Amino acid sequence: MYYESEDKILNNQLPIFFHTEKHYICSWFLKLDIIMKKRITLITFAILWLSAFSLQAGIRIGLKGGVNLANAVFSTDAVKPDNFTGFQVGPIIEISSLSGLGLDAAILYSESGIKFTDGLTITNYDEKVSTLDIPVNLKQKFSLANILGCYLSAGPYVSFKLNAQGNLSQNKDLVISEWKSKQLGVGVNFGAGFELLKHLQVGVNYQIALNDDYKNDVSLVDEKGNIVFSNFTAKTRIWSITAAYFF
Repeated sequence: MYYESEDKILNNQLPIFFHTEKHYICSWFLKLDIIMKKRITLITFAILWLSAFSLQAGIRIGLKGGVNLANAVFSTDAVKPDNFTGFQVGPIIEISSLSGLGLDAAILYSESGIKFTDGLTITNYDEKVSTLDIPVNLKQKFSLANILGCYLSAGPYVSFKLNAQGNLSQNKDLVISEWKSKQLGVGVNFGAGFELLKHLQVGVNYQIALNDDYKNDVSLVDEKGNIVFSNFTAKTRIWSITAAYFF
């Protein structure tokens, strides 16, 4: 039997006799065959493209560590904390192409916190927070010489609280409640650094929390009983100096 072109079949532009009950099943299978052929072509093209990319891409695993300098930004200017020093360490994986564009991801044990040495109601307070951070960054690497390169990176992170410990000394007859550090944090990372000998990366990273890391629901009062501020929150900002070695 004579059949029209595939485009006419897909657009239902066949002669009337083809749409009779006798030929309906045949028409349906022919349409399905044409659609499947096009999908298989697209899937084959995608597989070939990914295969070519994987041949050019490099995957490396390493170990990353660094020093954290954390500072909490409060919802009120009446609270001005000091910097809190901690550290981070954990495994890292990097995927890069010949163009230098790639990804890196890490699982880091990290310590940060809040610290006061003097304040309206606080004479001494610090809280150390241990978290499991999972950053995933888009990274662009640039080659400066055979043994020297540099990189820029940016991306989101998720932070899970593992533990929190606090120490408090307060001025007499003044009220302060226990800080509540959140169980889950999200934010963004920005980083830059150098790569030496194609194995060692040394850089600076800036981590910005997008949700509140700390919360206090109780009002703070002065010596006369006047409410100074209440229901305040804080977001953490962390500068880190890091080093990663890739095997």
